[in-house]
Amino acid sequence: MRKIVWMAAIAFLVMFPAVFFEDPASGEGTGDVLFYEINPIGDFEGISLFNYGSQDVNLKGWSLSDTEGTLSFTGNIYVQAGTRITIAKSSSADDWFSGRDRVITFDDDRIQKKGSFVLANTGDDVFLYKGDMLMDSVCYGNKPTEYGWKGEPVDLPSSKYLLRISSYDTDTLSDWISTKPGLTNHTFDPELYFDASVTPFSFPESMGIPIFKEIECAEHEVLISIYLLTSAPLVALLCDLASEKGVMVRMILEGDVLGIDMTTELTLMRSLVDAGGEVYLINDPEPGNYERFSFFHNKYAVIDGRKVIVTSENWTAGNLSRECSNRGWGAVIESEDLAEYVKEVFYSDLNPEYGDVRSLLHCYPGLKPYQGALTYAGAETEYETTTFDARVMPILSPDDSKEAMRHLIDNAESRVYSQQLDLGSSFRTINDVSPVGWMSSAAERGVDARLIIDASTDGEGKEEAVNLINNTTAVKALAISGKEGFSMIHNKGVVVDDIVWVGSVNWTETSFTNNREFAVLIDSAEAAEFFAGLFIEDWGVNEHTVAEVGIEIAHTLIQADGGTVHVFTVSGPERASYTWDVLGDGTIRNSSINRIVCTGIPPGTYIIKVMMDGTGHSAELEYTAGPEERPPAEESSYLWSAAAAGIAAAAGAGFIYRRRNNNP
Repeated sequence: MRKIVWMAAIAFLVMFPAVFFEDPASGEGTGDVLFYEINPIGDFEGISLFNYGSQDVNLKGWSLSDTEGTLSFTGNIYVQAGTRITIAKSSSADDWFSGRDRVITFDDDRIQKKGSFVLANTGDDVFLYKGDMLMDSVCYGNKPTEYGWKGEPVDLPSSKYLLRISSYDTDTLSDWISTKPGLTNHTFDPELYFDASVTPFSFPESMGIPIFKEIECAEHEVLISIYLLTSAPLVALLCDLASEKGVMVRMILEGDVLGIDMTTELTLMRSLVDAGGEVYLINDPEPGNYERFSFFHNKYAVIDGRKVIVTSENWTAGNLSRECSNRGWGAVIESEDLAEYVKEVFYSDLNPEYGDVRSLLHCYPGLKPYQGALTYAGAETEYETTTFDARVMPILSPDDSKEAMRHLIDNAESRVYSQQLDLGSSFRTINDVSPVGWMSSAAERGVDARLIIDASTDGEGKEEAVNLINNTTAVKALAISGKEGFSMIHNKGVVVDDIVWVGSVNWTETSFTNNREFAVLIDSAEAAEFFAGLFIEDWGVNEHTVAEVGIEIAHTLIQADGGTVHVFTVSGPERASYTWDVLGDGTIRNSSINRIVCTGIPPGTYIIKVMMDGTGHSAELEYTAGPEERPPAEESSYLWSAAAAGIAAAAGAGFIYRRRNNNP
């Protein structure tokens, strides 16, 4: 299979541990040969061995066993120090495992096979002997063993293989991970922070302006890894960079976006290719083809090897315009170290060796370019930003995102604010494997733990999840259908103390363990306060704030044609049910919003009472109606309304709601 030259170094880093060795001395030392990979997948199953020692090792006299069969090495087979050798059932040049360098097959003349040596997909135990001496063992799946192995077997989900992550052998599952061919397998390191300058921004307020501004300034290279990109102005900008300025524009897109017609996106990408850009699709829609990831769900760009843009939102026509309907977070991060890290991940994902990456025109050779106007005239308005010094940690799914999220929440001291699109069916329960369970443990320690999830889709299911959380944990949870300025919470953001998580990782099992996702931890009190402020604004007034501080009544007079209008507003949630006794005489009125509008109240001093239905919270206020407010003689009682006309009058007084400013 043809390889792309600029991927070679990345492929080496992915396939080998980050351990380097001096040139081996000649001779046949005992070395330190251990199992490195156990691959039960498909027709080319097998194992690989790695020599962690400083001398070459001759495997003659060594053997492999799975207790049902044995492979004995009867001829000279050398494993050089610091290298790997693969022993496979059979080989194919197109197979990632058996088609690489230093592969021998079971039927090699230097191997004697006895019995049935087959690596079971569901579980097996494998042993490495030097003569009669046990050198290493691995137990995986549903095959526990007491011989040469300690503790539980290594879990091995379907279509994955085992990869050693430690050169120090403990014969326990801590030596291993289960992974898929082509994954990067970064392990979580709580100390992996890069110094950076960070500029936070938000959707819908920013309208994507920081993305346009940073890409406008690209001089050499723009790498984009994203689930969905349909912004015609952004594609026009990329076309200009590629065709007019000679900037290398290279993009990886999800090839089978869930539930969305990709026609517009594909034609935009054809226009970019025609302008000199490169576009690749990963996870094509053909069933049965190998896929490293369930979804390629990133939303990031690397610019000139020194800046990284990361967002929770796709770069769509809606999100990168005045029409944005999503709440989301983003950041521009200037750090050459972070950019280099992310660039290596980008090229690892782009590696075609595994068969799931193809060029746009390979997948759609007859694709036509975009038929609409493709022009970029710059941002129509300004968006004010502030840049902060910070430390930034890269986070990846399926590599280390779940472990990183747990570490972050487990170490919370003062606050955990999480705003999510969804929890997924597996995380709506409160247990030790759910982020909600981790938040619950933090809340029990006295941490202010709050969760907002979107209710614009599956509202009833989200409400049930929220009710369960509120009734069984100390976490405060809300399901919100939208606020002024946005109709959907599409965010995946978390603020923990002075650290903020920004990126594409949803709180679902698939997003943590099967998707390709990218996020960052930003260690900056200023950046954390920026996003915490947005969260608290979205949190608003609700049943939790009412429980904390109670409710109060405010009384406003509005002069209108025909007399004075009384507007009574209660400091509870705007969209809730309230029971009112306006005159304090037991006459009950109801409203489905947090205000009531009255006219024609007879002169006198009264006590208005209100109760927030279903909560037991109530308030009362003494007020006076003047003699000029007496209704006409033919009317025997005051008039009241919570209808649109009354609300409009109150809005004229300027207290119904505050319009969100696009430049916070």
